[in-house]
Amino acid sequence: MPIKITLPLRTLELLGLKEKDMDVYTTLLRLGSAPLRRIADETRLNRGTTYDALKRLLDMGLVSYVDAKSHRYFTSEDPQKLRGLATRREVAVQEARDLVIKILPDLESLSRESKNRPTVRYYGGPSGVTDILNDVLATTQHTESKQYLVYSSAGIRDLIANAWPTFNATRVKKEIHVRAIAIGEGGKTIGLDERKWLAKETNASTYIFIYGSKTAYVSVDDNNKLFGVIIEDEAITSTQKLIFQMLWDTLPS
Repeated sequence: MPIKITLPLRTLELLGLKEKDMDVYTTLLRLGSAPLRRIADETRLNRGTTYDALKRLLDMGLVSYVDAKSHRYFTSEDPQKLRGLATRREVAVQEARDLVIKILPDLESLSRESKNRPTVRYYGGPSGVTDILNDVLATTQHTESKQYLVYSSAGIRDLIANAWPTFNATRVKKEIHVRAIAIGEGGKTIGLDERKWLAKETNASTYIFIYGSKTAYVSVDDNNKLFGVIIEDEAITSTQKLIFQMLWDTLPS
């Protein structure tokens, strides 16, 4: 039984080859020269797959062919050409690296420009709101104060609680503090939180979270389905924090 010579898949990928290409090439090395049908039989590949492999090997200079009267015969080239292929790939990678290094300043300039613009992300449904709440905790946990601010609306409080029933327990476990200005009846302190009421008789359909350099809005659509957006912008968030703090200072404890 012929010895099967293989290369690690990662090595083949770096050379631009597939595993079946190597099977076809080593089979041709053993056969010397053969038509498509014989190669397919020996490799136990279908003719279409064998032909595709031969085409790649031809493009890379690892196989050549001659047309006989009734068949095209394929022949493997010297295995040393694999070394040449590796060298060409190495040179191509170096050229790509040099090009990337050349354009890095322009890419970084674009990145700096984007950081000066607000980033807005949309989230839909309870799972989307859970993602927003996760972001509130993850972002706040890495702030110096470990505190976020929220306008808590009775109109959708239960819907948000249902999206993540253990949110507050997770918040307390992470030692994250919160100041809440409540709009409408209900709501209570649970731990590591402070709460003041803006108006118990008034209702609203939007929660507003203010944290880090982000402001998140969670609301409901006409079908009472939750959705939310996160706006990441230092100036917008700073303004929201200022308004919140000024309002907080005017409300009774």
